Amino acid sequence: MTNADVRIRLLGPDDASALISLAEMDNLFDEDPSVPPSGALTYDGARSFLGDPAVLFWLAELGGGMVGFLHCCIQRRRNAGPWAELLLMEMGTHAQWRRRGIGRSLLAVMEEWMREHGLEEVWVPANLYATGFYEKCGFAKDEGEILVKALG
Repeated sequence: MTNADVRIRLLGPDDASALISLAEMDNLFDEDPSVPPSGALTYDGARSFLGDPAVLFWLAELGGGMVGFLHCCIQRRRNAGPWAELLLMEMGTHAQWRRRGIGRSLLAVMEEWMREHGLEEVWVPANLYATGFYEKCGFAKDEGEILVKALG
């Protein structure tokens, strides 16, 4: 597998079935795959979530299977400066596909989207499990356990 084989796409309301399928096995993307999956996501709920203009949800696929995802929220600003920033809510790579660059590829796609839309910062309230990964990807601790990355 090469990163060129991985297809990353931004999901929209018409991709509700993909989000439902992911929810049924999202435990495989978590730190501890032995926990039960989230599941129980309705079609209307998935469409509504993906149709929210503040939600960005990228899905990484390989050979028809889901290998990673990245979920961000657009946080609008009220003051001068950039119109918004991103809050990275959750990110996961399938347990069988870790350490193959999928997470970095997802972040690269997110950063490209940020550049195209004039956003300069992304924040992530990372858990201890993920902090090292984010720091290797250029994030730095800002306030407590919050990590931030400024594009420049």
